[in-house]
Amino acid sequence: MPLTPRRASTRRALPTGTVTFLFTDIEGSTRILTLLADGYAGLLARHSKIMRSAIRDHAGTEISTEGDSFFAAFSSATDALAAAISAQRALAGEEWQEGATVRVRMGLHTGEGRRGGDSYVGLDVNRAARIAAAGHGGQVLLSDSTRALIEPSLASGIRVRDLGLHRLKDFEAPIRISQLDVDGLPSDFPALKTIDIHPGNLPEQLTSFIGRQRELAAVTELVRSHRLVTLTGAGGTGKTRVAVRVAADLLAEHSDGAFFVDLAPIRDPVLIPLAIAQALSARVDPGGDALTAVRAHLRDRELLLVLDNFEQVIEGAPVVEDLLSAAPHLRILVTSRTPLGIYGEQEFDLQPFEISGEPGSAAVALFVERARSVRPAFELTDAHAAAVADIIARLDGLPLAIELAAGQIRVLSPAAIVTRLDRRLPLLTSSSRGRPERQMTMRAAIEWSYDLLEELERRLFARLSVFPAGCSLEGASAVGDPEEPGTSVLQAMNALVGKSLLRQREAPHGEPRFGMLETVLEYASDRLRTDFDADATHDRMALFFLAFAEKAEPHLTGEEQAVWLDRCEGELPNLRRALDWAVEAGRADIGLRTATPFWRYWQQRGPMWEGRRVLDRLLALSDSSRVVRGKALGAASGLAWWDGDHDATRKLAEEALPLVQGSGDRPAEMDGLYNLGFALLWSAVLRGDADPDRAAELFGESQRVAEELGDRRGSAKALRGLGMVTAIARGDVTTALPVLQRAAALAEEVGDRWETIEAMIVLGNGHRFIGDKQGAKVLYLRSIDLAVSAGNHLVINGALLLVAAVEGQMGRHERAATLWGAAAAAREASGAVRPPATARLVGDPVGAARAAIGDEAVERALAAGRSMQPEAVIAYARGTEA
Repeated sequence: MPLTPRRASTRRALPTGTVTFLFTDIEGSTRILTLLADGYAGLLARHSKIMRSAIRDHAGTEISTEGDSFFAAFSSATDALAAAISAQRALAGEEWQEGATVRVRMGLHTGEGRRGGDSYVGLDVNRAARIAAAGHGGQVLLSDSTRALIEPSLASGIRVRDLGLHRLKDFEAPIRISQLDVDGLPSDFPALKTIDIHPGNLPEQLTSFIGRQRELAAVTELVRSHRLVTLTGAGGTGKTRVAVRVAADLLAEHSDGAFFVDLAPIRDPVLIPLAIAQALSARVDPGGDALTAVRAHLRDRELLLVLDNFEQVIEGAPVVEDLLSAAPHLRILVTSRTPLGIYGEQEFDLQPFEISGEPGSAAVALFVERARSVRPAFELTDAHAAAVADIIARLDGLPLAIELAAGQIRVLSPAAIVTRLDRRLPLLTSSSRGRPERQMTMRAAIEWSYDLLEELERRLFARLSVFPAGCSLEGASAVGDPEEPGTSVLQAMNALVGKSLLRQREAPHGEPRFGMLETVLEYASDRLRTDFDADATHDRMALFFLAFAEKAEPHLTGEEQAVWLDRCEGELPNLRRALDWAVEAGRADIGLRTATPFWRYWQQRGPMWEGRRVLDRLLALSDSSRVVRGKALGAASGLAWWDGDHDATRKLAEEALPLVQGSGDRPAEMDGLYNLGFALLWSAVLRGDADPDRAAELFGESQRVAEELGDRRGSAKALRGLGMVTAIARGDVTTALPVLQRAAALAEEVGDRWETIEAMIVLGNGHRFIGDKQGAKVLYLRSIDLAVSAGNHLVINGALLLVAAVEGQMGRHERAATLWGAAAAAREASGAVRPPATARLVGDPVGAARAAIGDEAVERALAAGRSMQPEAVIAYARGTEA
């Protein structure tokens, strides 16, 4: 990397686009000030002169200073690095007065240069500042995005050392930080000053952990010595709490952390890999295979995985075996009412608490602690110690049963609780045949708590069981008694929380969310089926999620896309339950009206096979209206396209259009015309078995309907279709470009993020085809920026291939191969089974690179791309260094 100085531009000419930020400050400046007193001003002036010279001589722009800190920006990452090295060398060679030593920490991060007045705003600036603050005097730290840009051209004597993942203050996700090692400068420093980071998502325990010390020690040692440990036992024994506590205690022993996967909301074993992927934040291509993605994610990681509530998906045990084979450093801790029965499994049967009424026993301590949570003044006195001991004995020492009983202390004394247990438990235990004894006691304890509820509370408790992933207050009101006012539902919810039958937590958007433990949910579901209106409740729940899906629809492609995709992901288990009910009840109309707008979620987050399967099952029913069916066929056609099934894309679109044409539903007709036009266009381009003129007619009709409706989003889509016919099918790119530009501008005006992304990519292809390579790259990068904000990795990966193609056409073959390697690695890691549709428009930049720079250089670039982290890949794509 050359360190030849480059002159800076004027003070206010701030770099834009991709910018590398440099933050610096003196370590221990207060100590130096105390040492030098009046002499500190001279020292600070010399330090500032060195910093300004280094920034200016390497084309940097000084943004601001505060005390002894500097903030500068560079349009080139290599210039920023050269400035940091030059400054460190000058600082190290300076003779400071009176024995003072000036050591300056520096941090570099490359990101988006979003201007705000005479400075910059945005997360990238904050991230750069936090990286600098994590270091020590004399140390230069780099983010992964900066490392990706500077590492290929490092000069002799300059190296980059990976310091691993670290979590910075105010940033939830950890980032990888590297240190710059320069010959002649210090390279040994203390640990970074970051938040202690061991990645994971272990649930926070809202109540204290009591007892189980022997069990914790035993399970901990088992996990250390066995790669698969299964905690078995009846519901209510505390398997989940023990597993989470063990994982937390072992967190520091697993360099890649500990992750918790709640399997309670799912019943289909095929969804196990997807649940694991979501917990791990492993990227899964919407049309890809989640198990492949999870294997790739775990392959080289030293990680502890907690799989909770495995019993209802026990047929999925081979997934556990598969992952252990694929990832040699992986350990798995399972909770289940039954063992998995696979090779290498070490079972630990978690027993209830020892039945003891002694004040120091774990069971008594649990009762007292939970009683105080509802009645803070509660004390274990001699007057009721015997009653508490009796309660524990009658509940067989089951922790959850004890908690449920303690929750009644709000209104009942221990003696009154015993009296009610006397009447209830013997009857229930003797009549519940076919169940293990401990499970009979658990159900009896829940039933006893249930009997203490008011009638409204009972009904609501049972009805809430239709939400496997819990619900909001709005959802609870939707399934509650339609004749009850909202205040009554709220009061009933409070009562259920107070009696430990319902648990409350905060959702990401700040609203409270309510759910049940799996054992309690199972009991509530039984009650709904036997005592209340199960069908009517499921019907109300399905209508609630129909309204949710219709409300979400415009946002899934709009400016709040990321927020609504996340909301849909949070409700996914509930939506699955609603759609399953629609199929089982033969309610095709409700099911199709819910699944149709939801197809955009499956398209962008996946799994696409699930969306296609749901729509197929619902379309097989016969009670839907023509328009509802036509819209659903259009959604199925869209999913088929993105899933690479072009035959189904055309077939479904052809079946859909006659159902919506002339129906009076003009928006449905507009979409139906567009969908068939799109299908015919690609049939003409890819296989030559369709007429592009017919596609153009359909797009034109769709545009006319859109204009009649004043639907500018529909107009943007139709215009894009017309532009694609002209450019791709007819080869007249010059004529197509103004049409495509109008489509892109219109999509951006109406705030349709998805349509804007699509238009940017198509417009970028047009610019590339007429030789405007830089213009094409700008448009592709714009589409990547929009896709990143929504977490749409399917689009990001396709656009990276297009950027690679442009780089190759510009003669930057090493960059083209690097991006190709990064995109290929991302596809493989995400379980993608097919290349993105854009791959057909890319050509063979790797082959061109081999011819231009040779196989050895290409293989080196491909490997470099494969090793990049996602953030670094995008920063590299934005860069211009050859």
